[in-house]
Amino acid sequence: MNTPEKGATMKDLRELHLQGSLPEAAEYYFSSQKPVEELYDTQQDPHELVNLAGDPNYQEILKTLRQAHIQWVQETKDLGLIAEPILIERQNELGNQYDILRSTNDKSLVKRISETALLASEGPTAMPRLIEALEDKDAAVRYWAATGLGNIGVSASAAAPRLTQLLKTETSSVVRTAAARALCMFDKPDAALSTLVKELQEGAQWERLHAAIVLDQIDDQARPVIAEMHKALKPRTDLYANGKYVVRVINRALNQLEQTSRVVP
Repeated sequence: MNTPEKGATMKDLRELHLQGSLPEAAEYYFSSQKPVEELYDTQQDPHELVNLAGDPNYQEILKTLRQAHIQWVQETKDLGLIAEPILIERQNELGNQYDILRSTNDKSLVKRISETALLASEGPTAMPRLIEALEDKDAAVRYWAATGLGNIGVSASAAAPRLTQLLKTETSSVVRTAAARALCMFDKPDAALSTLVKELQEGAQWERLHAAIVLDQIDDQARPVIAEMHKALKPRTDLYANGKYVVRVINRALNQLEQTSRVVP
C-alpha cells in the first residue's frame, strides 16, 4: 500500500526486517502468509502475540466463536463476503447495496456464500464441496469455491480441468480471475495468464484490481506478461481516481520482478 509505505514507520520496519534486527513479535508482520484464524487470551496476552487457534486446548472455544460469527453474518445478511466487483455490479442494478441480500428470491444465498467462504480456508478436506460449489447458480458462491481451491494449492489439481473450462464459460469476471489464480496455485499458469491480462486490460474498476492482485501474488509466474503489466501503469481517466489502485499494485509487482524501485502516485 502506497500510503503506509511512504511513512517513516514502515520504512524503518522494512529496513530492520532486511537487517534481521526486528524482535520476533514485529517480524511476525512480515510473514509470507497470514494464519487462517487467530485466537488470543487478551487478559494473559494483551499484545496478542500467542495465537491459540492451533492449540488443542482451545478448539471448543474456537469452534463456538467461529459458529457465532457465521450465525451473525447470516442473520445480518452481511455483505462483506461478496467480492467487490459483484457487489458493485449488483448495487448498480438495484440502486443500493442494502437490498442485495434482502430483495433476492434466493433465500439460501447468504447461507451458501458464508459456508463456502468458510470452506475456502478449511484445506484439502473441503475440496469435494468446493468443486461442487463451482456449479452454484450465484457468482458470489462460485468465487469462494474457486478461491478455496486455489488456497488448497497443488493437491487440488484434480479441479484444474473444470477451472480451465471456467476461464471460457464463466460470466463473472471476478470468478474467472479466481479460477485463473487457482490454476497458478496449481503451477499451471499457461492458460491463466491470458485471462488475467484480459481482465486487467478490459475489466471495470474492481475487476482490474482483482486481476492485478493475482498477478502480484503469483510472482515469477507473471514474467511472460511483464510487457502487458507495464501497459497497466498508465492511469485511466475513465476510472475512479484514474485507476490508481491498479497502478500501485502492478507497480509493486513489477518492482519485485525487475528489481526496480519505481515510485507511482
